[in-house]
Amino acid sequence: MIFRKYIIKKEDYSHLSKEDRLVLKILEETIKDISLVYKLQLKKGFCPKDLSKEQLKKAVKSNPQLMDPFSQIVEENGKLGIVPYHIYYAKYLTPISQKIARAASYSTNRSFKVYLEARAKSLTDGNYEQAFELWLNIKNSWIDFTLSPYQRYLDKSLLTKRTYQGYVGIIHKQYTALAEQYKEALYSSAKINFTKYHSTDIPKKGVSVFIEMISAISGYPADVLALGEHFPSNLDVARQYGARIVIYATQLGYKFDKVFYPIFKTIFEPTFASKYSRQMLLETTGWCIFLYELGEQLHKFEGARDRLQEFYAPIEKANAFASGIEHSKHLVVKGLISQEMLEAIMIIHIVWMVSDWLLYQKNPAKQSHIIGNSVLLNSYLSNGALKISIGISWPNFSRIFFEIESMAYKLTYLLQKGSYKEARDFIKKNANLECFERLSSSLSHINNSV
Repeated sequence: MIFRKYIIKKEDYSHLSKEDRLVLKILEETIKDISLVYKLQLKKGFCPKDLSKEQLKKAVKSNPQLMDPFSQIVEENGKLGIVPYHIYYAKYLTPISQKIARAASYSTNRSFKVYLEARAKSLTDGNYEQAFELWLNIKNSWIDFTLSPYQRYLDKSLLTKRTYQGYVGIIHKQYTALAEQYKEALYSSAKINFTKYHSTDIPKKGVSVFIEMISAISGYPADVLALGEHFPSNLDVARQYGARIVIYATQLGYKFDKVFYPIFKTIFEPTFASKYSRQMLLETTGWCIFLYELGEQLHKFEGARDRLQEFYAPIEKANAFASGIEHSKHLVVKGLISQEMLEAIMIIHIVWMVSDWLLYQKNPAKQSHIIGNSVLLNSYLSNGALKISIGISWPNFSRIFFEIESMAYKLTYLLQKGSYKEARDFIKKNANLECFERLSSSLSHINNSV
């Protein structure tokens, strides 16, 4: 599904003013509208269909402009050129822009109003950076919203072209405050931990964390049922303006009920599984995605995407898991989470990787995640941290954490200064989807069409 609408509990929106509720309703419409553009991008691709990957890369050498992330590659009179998205998709973007501007006219929050006006304008002039800066500087708004070309996972040729997506939701202030406390603890630990590689420029500029009750979401995060995201993906923009991590709480709850919990009940030995309540695992899922996004945010390095090319995404995804969980030991030391919670985080980490495999059967957009996940799962299996028979036997948490620490070091090294050859050899040696296929028979009853 490329558009998802969620029902928000009354207690999560009862505090909204009449104007805020109208703004929310209008913005929900724009999220549905932009899904049509994402659908077109899936159908058309980012360049002429008869152009091979090799031909495209050759053309880029003579015309680097083709790499522009916010443009469509077109062919005219036998020559390749680009048309900016805001022109190429103007037929669809103009009415969306008008709706966002209308929502802005009803907003009583000055900073949110100014942001909405800039976001509306960005869809027709392509100035996404200004809108992003204003988004980070919104003050005292209950509503959060973004809509722009963002993810590049579907561009398998140049690895640069962005797809349109968006979401709108209500910020959960209590959980957001708690997440900010945990974030500060993790960043302070990372800065004094000299045995690891870290990109500390982003935390210096400021990383905000938001837990949100999402009412509408579309594009890539709806397509793959993402639990959260970090913005922006461009390191230079993050250094200049800072960054934002968003946890999609309502989508997380849906995915937990439909996929995560059924997998947990299936793959773990019943006596072992009985030690962990459903509520505890649901809460742990929230912290697991929080750690995942922080792990990804901490390891943004200059030139990594260009160096590692097609291997960047799977290495980045594997590292987000490994480094996020590796850093969680600091939360245990500081008394913010218990040892039992850390073990539950590792359980959800395993469940999450298996769920990605299930969704991958119907959605190839998860390919980078699956390759990265297989690196970690193969490590656990080959070193005796996990054993698979019909499902997964009792996990050895100490050994899993040891493997996570080892992998976190290797993966962050590759992101920071590894070469293309090192990344290629690493993936070739460690990535093997057979580990997921061994679990497939025990998961056949779980619905992967969610």
